[in-house]
Amino acid sequence: MKKIINLKKSLLLAAVIVLCVALAGCFGEHEKPAVKIVMAPYFGSWLCTYGIVSGEVVSEEVDVIIDQSLAFDDQMMAGNYPIGAMNTAAFAISREVASFDIKAMAVYLAHSGVETDNGVALVYVKKNSAFSSPADLAGKKIGVPGLNSGIASTFIGLLKSEYGINESSVTLVDGGPPQLLEFVRKGDLDAAVVLGDPSVQAYYSEDLQVLWNLDNTFTGIYGTYNPASFLTVRSDYLEENPEVVEAVYELLKESREYGEARLEALSREYVNQFGGDANFYQNAYLKHYSVTFDSIEGELEQAVMAIFGFVEDRGIISSIPQTEELFVEW
Repeated sequence: MKKIINLKKSLLLAAVIVLCVALAGCFGEHEKPAVKIVMAPYFGSWLCTYGIVSGEVVSEEVDVIIDQSLAFDDQMMAGNYPIGAMNTAAFAISREVASFDIKAMAVYLAHSGVETDNGVALVYVKKNSAFSSPADLAGKKIGVPGLNSGIASTFIGLLKSEYGINESSVTLVDGGPPQLLEFVRKGDLDAAVVLGDPSVQAYYSEDLQVLWNLDNTFTGIYGTYNPASFLTVRSDYLEENPEVVEAVYELLKESREYGEARLEALSREYVNQFGGDANFYQNAYLKHYSVTFDSIEGELEQAVMAIFGFVEDRGIISSIPQTEELFVEW
């Protein structure tokens, strides 16, 4: 009889263990989806994704793996990632050439620092040159970082609207910012439109001077900073995974806050890995450019559509889609 009672107890204990395991499976941590995204390999992007990459900032909803690539536009255009960065012109072009729709979730890189708005899209000429105004650029040879880039279209658009100079009245030369600045120094170019860290370096150099701050002009006209690039998502992926996409967006914003709060320390870490000067990177982020992840609405939406208009005016795209086709509404 005692053996039978012990057997019943053992069976009851085994049943309780099985039930606990089943309940743990039901109510324990669920398996998180992993999403690989592509971002730009610049200091601002590195700073604002450091929290995720280092594992210091995590989400209960999603695991995010970040790849950095200079060809982030092409990667998104090819459909190699569901989420990633795209510059304004590439995003506009993708609406006509990509085999799938892409939507913008938020502004990625803003041409405005966290503390001041010195901007980063600037037209440089040699120090003590004969240029006194952007009006003097008519008939000149001007370097741009990509003939179909967003900043080239913004430059041409503002040159036309503010000074009446058409694209046909200037000669555009494609090149990377460091190369373009060197051509200006040598006299091979009359001026160069530059952005990014090379622009910040030139801003404080002794042999070049700013002829035209495109970002300040843009802000004066449209009431907000120049939105240089977007955080984008494939529309089909968004439709199938809306909660995952929103979780990625929220995690990126949290990582940005983590990075900005540690700007001084992380700038030194960046220099340890990639070289350069920590004070320079801090200055660039605080005074010239920053990552915002701001929602595209109100004045920002109008500013973005103005850039689309610049791209269309140049014949790079044939039409401008409706805003509901372009931007994610949370």
